[in-house]
Amino acid sequence: MDNPNHTKLNLGEVKEKLTSFIERVKKIKLKKPDFFKGNNDTDNKLKTTYLKIALTVVMLIAIVALGITGYRAYEASLMAYDVYLGDEKIGTVREQDSVLAIMDSLQQELSRTYDIDVVLNEDVRFEETKAKDDLITHNDDLRKTIKDKVGFLVYGYVLIVNGEEVGALKTKEEIEDIINRIKEPYENNLEDNEIKEVKIVEDVKIEKKKMPLYKIGNGEALYNHLLTNSEEIRTHTVEVGESLWTIAKFYGLSVDDLIAANPDKKPERLQIGDEIKLVVPKPVLTVATVSEIEYTEKIKYETEIEYSDKMYKTEKKTKVAGATGEKRVLANEIRHNGILVEREIIEEEILKEPVTEVVVRGTKEPPKTVATGTFLMPTRGSISSRYGMRRGRMHYGIDIAAKTGTPIYAADGGKVVYAGYKGNYGYLVEIDHGNGFKTRYAHCSKILVKVGDKVYKGQHIANVGNTGRSTGPHLHFEVLKNGKNQNPANYVR
Repeated sequence: MDNPNHTKLNLGEVKEKLTSFIERVKKIKLKKPDFFKGNNDTDNKLKTTYLKIALTVVMLIAIVALGITGYRAYEASLMAYDVYLGDEKIGTVREQDSVLAIMDSLQQELSRTYDIDVVLNEDVRFEETKAKDDLITHNDDLRKTIKDKVGFLVYGYVLIVNGEEVGALKTKEEIEDIINRIKEPYENNLEDNEIKEVKIVEDVKIEKKKMPLYKIGNGEALYNHLLTNSEEIRTHTVEVGESLWTIAKFYGLSVDDLIAANPDKKPERLQIGDEIKLVVPKPVLTVATVSEIEYTEKIKYETEIEYSDKMYKTEKKTKVAGATGEKRVLANEIRHNGILVEREIIEEEILKEPVTEVVVRGTKEPPKTVATGTFLMPTRGSISSRYGMRRGRMHYGIDIAAKTGTPIYAADGGKVVYAGYKGNYGYLVEIDHGNGFKTRYAHCSKILVKVGDKVYKGQHIANVGNTGRSTGPHLHFEVLKNGKNQNPANYVR
């Protein structure tokens, strides 16, 4: 580089100074010694000598000046820059702009190739140096080296859900289209209800970011990920008339999946109130819909209790029958991904008032012979035959095998209405419990009560035998409700 402290000379300046010096020499008037006075030849010789000296000095100055100028021109011709990518030197150039042009060209080429905004992720830097022409890197070679070594990032758009990045695509519009696709079914398939609002529950943001190209995903893959990211377990309470088939259909699941998720439940024995586990897909995005609906709803009646000392504690009767009311309801129905989560009541109108039920309960202590409403096991032994079809015929009770003479007890309090021998039953005791229930005790070896006797729960009424149509000593026990046989296993404790 030029040193500002150096004197700058050029040929024009040297010529000007030389001419000026010669003119000054010509004007010099020398004072001659006395012995030379009047001698013009001597005077001319002196002037010629001085002139020669001056010309020699000027020539020397000119040569030095030309040398300095040439040296400086040579130095300037060697000026160059070493080019670095990161810490690696990749070439030497005369002009920085040529390298910057290469970088810009490569960036545009990559952008066209991948159809996305590209950012070269390594900055080029320069260091001054001196180099002869044979050490200067050709632009084509420099471009190839940069293309081989430089890395690049791309600009993409990231979908952020509740502060977590869940995917990236080329454009913001692609992500917005996917979100709209997820919302669309809930906007179009809500029957005839008036939709007031459709929104995403989660905090959703779309941000532009630099990233490696491989992180730019596929739109369809992101859509599927947002719909079925993971699984969660919910529960469903069985209501009247429901089965695994209807529950599976409602939630869009298979019956086999429900059976696998509920190994403790038998499909054919579902009870009202049972809780069924549901393993369902859990989307990343929750679509909340708010729609205004109108419906009628039953109003449950209240029950009032009155007490009477003329009735036993075990007795009660309905004095006034209750009746449900009805009301019209206007509400906002809130659903998450199609599942009802809340109803916000806007307005209610009573269409029919409910009627309060009045029940009378007794306060008088009942005698031991009054039925308690529950049955105990009438004897000790093992069940040898259950209620149901047996050898092509209906078996209306349960058989309890026991030794002859084993005591038989009244299953509950009541009045003996039969005590004696009765065909295939053999010796039989029948008790009317006064609450719609009767019990029968058959194949007895001995009867200890008579018709009309009032018996209490647990009273010894007969002994196990082998009378009537019997293949061994046992008690045949029946339970009847309003004259119809019931399965005793559902009643005895």
